[in-house]
Amino acid sequence: MFAVWVFVPLAILFVHFHGGPHIGSGGRLFTGADHPDVPDQLQYLAWIRDAGEHVLISNRFDLRPDPHLFLHPVFALSGLAWHLGVSLQVAFLAWKPIWAGVLVFGFWAYVRRLVDSAVARALALALALFMFAPATPVYDWLGIGSRTLNFGLLTMGLEMFPAGYLAGAGALALGLMPLFLLGIERLVDPPSHPGRSERACSVATALAGLLVAWLHPWQGITLLVLAPAATVWSRRWDRLRVLAVPLAATAGPLVYYLALGRTDSAWHRVSQPNDFPHFGLWLYLTFLPFVLLALPGWPGRQLDLQQRMVRLWPAVAFVVYLALQRSWIYHAFVGVSLPLAVLTVNGWRRMAARNRRLPARLLPALAVAGLGILTVPGTFYYLQRLHREAAEHFVASDEAKALRFLAHAPRGGVLAREPLGTAVPAFADHQTWVGHPTWTPDYGARVAAADALFAGRLSALQARALVRETGARFVLADCRARGDLARLLGQTVGPARHFGCAAVYEVAAAGRPVLGSRLTARGPARACKTTWRTEKPWGERRAKRVCSVT
Repeated sequence: MFAVWVFVPLAILFVHFHGGPHIGSGGRLFTGADHPDVPDQLQYLAWIRDAGEHVLISNRFDLRPDPHLFLHPVFALSGLAWHLGVSLQVAFLAWKPIWAGVLVFGFWAYVRRLVDSAVARALALALALFMFAPATPVYDWLGIGSRTLNFGLLTMGLEMFPAGYLAGAGALALGLMPLFLLGIERLVDPPSHPGRSERACSVATALAGLLVAWLHPWQGITLLVLAPAATVWSRRWDRLRVLAVPLAATAGPLVYYLALGRTDSAWHRVSQPNDFPHFGLWLYLTFLPFVLLALPGWPGRQLDLQQRMVRLWPAVAFVVYLALQRSWIYHAFVGVSLPLAVLTVNGWRRMAARNRRLPARLLPALAVAGLGILTVPGTFYYLQRLHREAAEHFVASDEAKALRFLAHAPRGGVLAREPLGTAVPAFADHQTWVGHPTWTPDYGARVAAADALFAGRLSALQARALVRETGARFVLADCRARGDLARLLGQTVGPARHFGCAAVYEVAAAGRPVLGSRLTARGPARACKTTWRTEKPWGERRAKRVCSVT
């Protein structure tokens, strides 16, 4: 079922592609994003392209020069594939079967270790993979609640929904977390797993922890707290030393991220404390109900190390969530569905066994009904939201032509508005003034200013001042632009290059001819030569002639 799920979002998007409205003169082009959070996936595509060109990644969602500092183990391989000729979309989407396989294997291994019935294991695995708070779709469908409440419900719903994490490399980290904990158990309690080399187990566990922390540091922090805490709770003081190598490997990427935050780069800005709220009604409607459902599974006698870990896991995730004041703190809840599912299934099975008044024939029906309530509405809502926002996953054909033109233009920042601005680093290989909400400084103010410019709500003086202040070399007008930019910007820009409903303007600068200029005091300023380029970003392998400025 999960193998089919991998392709369901793509199927929904391409059904919309064939049946939805077309903008521009030639349909639309798929960006490669297949998750409701499109900006994050366009960020991954930008990272892949940057890694393919430089190995180390910089921030392309701001016009300020940013050093190449970040090494991503997964997207570095995708960047190599792109550099060898694979399209960005394929270089990204090709990981999905691998992520899905690791995620299911890791969850299944953990469920198999802690649940002793085949039917119960299937229920626990399904709940762990597709857990989605019912409150999120209910509030949306009924149209109740404030905008802040609904956003919080959506955020928590997506964070606790592992099936949705196939949108990025976080799924790989999520699948490796239970494998790390199973490895810790083998190291601390070797008699329960005879015949296994402690050195090999230590290396494998360390590698799992390294990748978890590197790909999703929030879960790396959780593992660093959880493993020693469970070992201490088990009073296995003599085995704490065997945790040294796995914990050191898990801590390594966290030290790397800490060092990135101390550099003069975009990492320093995004690692600053923020004012994201920790508490709200959205938290009580999403996380708390699943904790209450799992409470019957908490009591137990003579618990082994793994049984202690599964009980500590939700509490440690919540402590990490409260302790964090940097980055997107809600990522601390990623993966918590697995221990909650195990505790819920085991606890309610125990209660049903003790309650002899309940007919045995009703138990399977009640179990399936409970599973359906906790998974089906949220999964359907996830797909419904994906279909509702499907247009954001495509770029109009005319806008794609403008991006291709910019990919061959001289270096310089681009001023565009959302959502096209977020696609600029990946598909035009330029920095953008408005892009990802996290990596673009003053994101809200920049979005408002860009919207006002392209909607024609600024005066000519205001429009020209804005373009100058951004420092952009190019202005990219999307197919929804309503302002007369040629009139508003005047001599601030050169003649427009039109691509159907989209247009590109080059900002004039002293001593530099723009792309559309024909004459200067010395004669022609624009010389053409024939080159041959391959359209790697969009996967088109045909060569074409371009004209460059000399």
